[in-house]
Formats: sequence, C-alpha cells, structure tokens
Amino acid sequence: MAPLFVLAAIALLGEAGAKRPVIVPGWPSIPIFSAATIVGETVYVSGMVGFDFGKSPPAKCEGGIQAETECALRNVRAVMEAAGSSLENVADCTVFLADIAQFSAMNEVYLKFFPKDPPSRAAFAVASLAVGAAVEIKCLGSL
Repeated sequence: MAPLFVLAAIALLGEAGAKRPVIVPGWPSIPIFSAATIVGETVYVSGMVGFDFGKSPPAKCEGGIQAETECALRNVRAVMEAAGSSLENVADCTVFLADIAQFSAMNEVYLKFFPKDPPSRAAFAVASLAVGAAVEIKCLGSL
C-alpha cells in the first residue's frame, strides 16, 4: 500500500492538471468551444476573431484588417484577464490571415498590444477563416 503522502501528492497533481473553462463576464456562451481553458498554470486561449462580444448579438468589427486585429487582441486580453492573468503572460501566439498581403498592417496593431518582449509567434495565410474574418489569433499564456 502506498504511503499517505504519496496518495496526497497524486491527488494534488490530479487537481492541478484538471481542465477548467474560462468564462468572460458579459460574453455569450458558445456551446462548441470555450474562450479558453486552464490546465495547471497554463491558459490556452481559443482562436479569437475581430468580433465585439460585448454587443448583443456579437458583431464583426468593421474597418478591415487593423480593426479586426484590434478587436481580436482586445478579446485575447479580455480572456487572459478573465483567467486571472494579463497579456504580459502570453508566451506564444499563432496568427491566421485570410490574406498574407495584410501581414504588415496586422503587425502595426499587434505591436501596440505587445510593445515589449512580445511572445513567440507564427503567422500563416489560410484559404479562409470562419465568419469571413480577416484574422484569427490563438494564444498560449500562463497565470
């Protein structure tokens, strides 16, 4: 039989590894995915598009790639804050662009959200994005 302290350690590790969703106050519930999930100290932020989830119903941010990037990154910030963290703790992002020619315009906005020590990042052009979005940004951070 395992010593009691070993069983207690296993129980604690199981709890630390439990997945829990991040709920953003004021955002609608989306039944097909969570805005983010937390496992241990890691925050897995779902791909965020340029939608204003504070509106009812949520509406696409109009104005092209820069407006959509701004909204997508505001959404990432809202999710990180709802998780109890901040953009400063984002370690990695993946950017999906509907048009790679918009890469520089997206970067102008991206740098405003990560002006110092930006996270590692990859950016890809894709054939299309959900809801006709110009950009989708998925991030990984810590608490």
